[in-house]
Amino acid sequence: MARAGGKLEKLERRGEILAKADELFRERCFEEIRMGDLAASLGLAKGTLYLYFPSKESLFLALLGERLEAALARLYGLLETGRDGGAASAELVAAGTASILAADPALPRLLAESLSVLERRVGFEEAVAFKRSMAAALEEAGGRLSLILPGLSPEGGRRYFLYVFSLVVGLAALTDLSPFMRRVAAAPGLEVFRLGFEEALRSSAASLLAGLAGGCARGPEGKEQPI
Repeated sequence: MARAGGKLEKLERRGEILAKADELFRERCFEEIRMGDLAASLGLAKGTLYLYFPSKESLFLALLGERLEAALARLYGLLETGRDGGAASAELVAAGTASILAADPALPRLLAESLSVLERRVGFEEAVAFKRSMAAALEEAGGRLSLILPGLSPEGGRRYFLYVFSLVVGLAALTDLSPFMRRVAAAPGLEVFRLGFEEALRSSAASLLAGLAGGCARGPEGKEQPI
């Protein structure tokens, strides 16, 4: 594959690299993916990848950002369609959140990797930049959700998405079991561990929204503030 020249070509090449990384991540765990293998699958020299991403961790942080952006866009579209011009319900938001995340099983794994691996192997400035981009995405998502869900403030919307990300990481670990652990969970008396990711996330997200939309938080002076 020839080296990309102009700005548009470089953007296209970057997209191709991320798409192939996404494909490999759906087949292998993060530790099994090597930059050399990724480059070979694209017909590139290994050094070419480093012109776009300084490390494998940087590449997968960029992939996580893209996957989150795509998931949020799908959620916005679903909510706009589902509410049909009126206010959204907590049930609609929770069900939409769960269905979209369940439909992209690589995204929960990427979120988990960002906490356990990716953010610990990048430089300080890169980690700060990634966190700032996440904060901006949360700010926008929270604000948009507060406009269509009665009783939910922009801060409450931001917290909803932040807490959902935490739920996703935990539930993915509990539900994406190895063959051995599936056998363990199938033993008599262990029914509590037989969770379905989508249903568990939907019910948890609905409970979370009910608290955020109807509850109050304590301010720095001990006064209640709507969230």
